[in-house]
Amino acid sequence: MAGKKLLLCNCPDLKVDLHAVVSELATQQVEAVVLEPCCTPTGLARLQQILEEAPEQYVLAACGPELSSRFFKLLTTLRAPVVDLWAWRDVESAAAELLLALEAKTSFLPRPAEVHRSVLVVGGGVGGCEVALDLAKAGLKVYLLDESLSIGGNMAKLDKTFPTLDCSICILGPKLVEVATHPNIELLTYAELEQIAGEPGNFHVKVTLKPRYVDMTKCVGCGSCAEVCPVILPSRWNLGMKPRTCIRIIFAQAVPLRATIEKEYCIDCRQCAKTCGRQAINLDDVPRTLHLQVGAIVLATGAAPFDPSLKSEYGYGRLPQVLTNLEFERLVCASGPTSGSLVTHSGQPVRKLAFIQCVGSRDRRFLPYCSGYCCTASIKEAMLALEHDPTIEVTIFYNDIRTSGKGCEELYLRARAAGVRFVKALPGRICPDEGERPVIVYEDLETGRLGYLTVDLAVLAVGLEGPKTLPPFLDQAPKRDEQGFYIPKHHIMHPVESSRPGIFLAGTCLGPQDITDTVCQASGAAGRVLRLLAEMQAK
Repeated sequence: MAGKKLLLCNCPDLKVDLHAVVSELATQQVEAVVLEPCCTPTGLARLQQILEEAPEQYVLAACGPELSSRFFKLLTTLRAPVVDLWAWRDVESAAAELLLALEAKTSFLPRPAEVHRSVLVVGGGVGGCEVALDLAKAGLKVYLLDESLSIGGNMAKLDKTFPTLDCSICILGPKLVEVATHPNIELLTYAELEQIAGEPGNFHVKVTLKPRYVDMTKCVGCGSCAEVCPVILPSRWNLGMKPRTCIRIIFAQAVPLRATIEKEYCIDCRQCAKTCGRQAINLDDVPRTLHLQVGAIVLATGAAPFDPSLKSEYGYGRLPQVLTNLEFERLVCASGPTSGSLVTHSGQPVRKLAFIQCVGSRDRRFLPYCSGYCCTASIKEAMLALEHDPTIEVTIFYNDIRTSGKGCEELYLRARAAGVRFVKALPGRICPDEGERPVIVYEDLETGRLGYLTVDLAVLAVGLEGPKTLPPFLDQAPKRDEQGFYIPKHHIMHPVESSRPGIFLAGTCLGPQDITDTVCQASGAAGRVLRLLAEMQAK
């Protein structure tokens, strides 16, 4: 086996039976020496004594650097290759991994020829903005990339946040402005990642900036072009519930506050060009390609809401009075399709409102896990409805109430005191009555009785699943689980590092979570990026 010798750390936390691995290796005529746990003083001293002679002659099998940083710093100095046995549970796989390591010629922790003190952050939601600001304030150059016309993500679409019911854009808006004006941050909005290659300290990234057909240096966001545009389209920002024009600013607090033309819908009437007093319209605009070199990459790409039309029994897409929770947020928001009025699609005031939990979540057919945020979000939205009209009858159908965040249980108790009715039931279907109002059919799990509730609006609390679009890695992509969420290097010790070195994770691309957890995680990812680049430059 290339003259190398195998050392096994007798770590008590390994999931695989180490002595069984030794026996399996013996069948392949490979001798393995089992050492005392290397994280103990005696074991570490013995290991150092062995490796000081000829470290290239040995391969060590241990638990992984996340569990003993001092131990692995020593190994880095001595250039000893290490096989991480932490992930293995069965003997055959562990033995196969060790046999491959004995044949390999790679060295431990290769050093890049150049370390770039710049970082690419993919995703401009609240998590991505927090990462970018933390890194920029530490003196690093940051490229903040988002495929949308503006940074802000889904938080910018919310009316208020839980558990305090504070205005969402009032919290987020100043942070967006700070990101846009920081000298160390370069915004790359309406951008598309083409490819990612390289290694920690020296990643090569290709980015395409899609044409806006508006000169960003001349446009001041006055909106006069949108007033004369004759092409009317449904607003994706308002989830199809409000019309907008072919040229427009995506929302009033957008960053950057610039107009964009969707050329595929443009009829080339040039009314916008005639109206614009700054000659900012450029109908000959073309895509631009950028080549970036960065030391690390942070993925804050968010998650995708479950498509409730897959649960056809709830009538989403067929019954206009059945909405998702994000659509309800836009409905009650002052900048939304009804300027904050709580009305149905036909303009009638809402008198009876119901929320249905776990739509897609905790369902083996779709998302077999709890999405976490939904219970508190629905309780918040129930409180928002009562703020609009205290006489509204609000019902929440739930499987279990899970309000685990700080202040969330108190919000639940406030909702009960305010008159929100909680029914332990998962409705079987929603069907229309003679007036096309939704009728919710359910079995009350506490009484065992079949019930029917006619409402003006039914709101579906949909779960979250992994991001649909994936960054185009040319070689090794970070690992993801069956639901499409990224898998951290170690759930406890390295929760914001991906399986690929130099690629970090933050926010709901790791799994469903709320805004508070996302922001905390983002700052953690920024700290790990700073540590990585500092360690690489110190070598």
